Amino acid sequence: MRFRSIRYYVREATRCLIRNRLMSIASILTVASCIFVVSIFYALAVNIDFFLMQLESEVSIRVYINDELTAEEVGLLLVRVEAIPNITNVRYISYEDTREEMLEIFEDEGLILGLEGLNLLRRSFAIDIDDLRNQDSVVAALRELEIYGADNIRYAQDISEIIKTVSDSVRMVCIFLILILAIISIVIIFNTIRITVNARRVEINIMKFIGATDWFIRWPFVIEGILIGVFGCIIPATLSWFLYNRAIDMIRDSLPIIDFIAFLPGHEIFSFLFPFDIILGIMIGTVGSVLSVRKHLKV
Repeated sequence: MRFRSIRYYVREATRCLIRNRLMSIASILTVASCIFVVSIFYALAVNIDFFLMQLESEVSIRVYINDELTAEEVGLLLVRVEAIPNITNVRYISYEDTREEMLEIFEDEGLILGLEGLNLLRRSFAIDIDDLRNQDSVVAALRELEIYGADNIRYAQDISEIIKTVSDSVRMVCIFLILILAIISIVIIFNTIRITVNARRVEINIMKFIGATDWFIRWPFVIEGILIGVFGCIIPATLSWFLYNRAIDMIRDSLPIIDFIAFLPGHEIFSFLFPFDIILGIMIGTVGSVLSVRKHLKV
């Protein structure tokens, strides 16, 4: 493609935008609104996902060890546990460690002495896994080690199921929302450029009659759609970035009680979301323009 042709395409696209400025502004605002909603919802979704990941890191599997096992047998059991796939970390908890845990919880030395007298303080392994979706398979593998002294297995099955369900639901809703808003934007851009095409249908027919190729005719409209998409995503992407940082600061200032909840920093979210918004806007504009011109050309 020659520079002269590119300059012609851009000039024609700009002229069409100015000529139909009301519809162009409406299209840009529609795309901007959709991109803004997508940006805000994505920021919310990734923070929910991040929070769920924090919960996942707090959920572990506890495997209690048979009291009759010697230190050497406990070491062999530890090796077998660490060999199970999807386990990221195994911590051995001795009688003394268990006693300290109970003392932190109950803060009653007499109660702890009573538990020791009843032999209720036991050795165990605290196990972390890479993903809660793998918890069932890890638990099944641990049950096979009962013959080696894995006496009892404790894990938060209900909490794990809730976390997995919420995480999957958030991802699905985010994808569905992006698709719906993208379709709405494409329809608006389609109607905007179709008005331009209808106004220039005589000119298009003359250009085809004198030998202009379909793509020579199509490119100004494609660039027009791309410009609408780009203008419609730069402003909301920048605005949502600013509002996100402001919202996080306001939440932390007004609700200090939730300091234990960590939020993703804005640069981590928008370093991906900003170029994603640009690409999404270009795709929406391109699809809308190509569809609007298609019926006037013999493709």
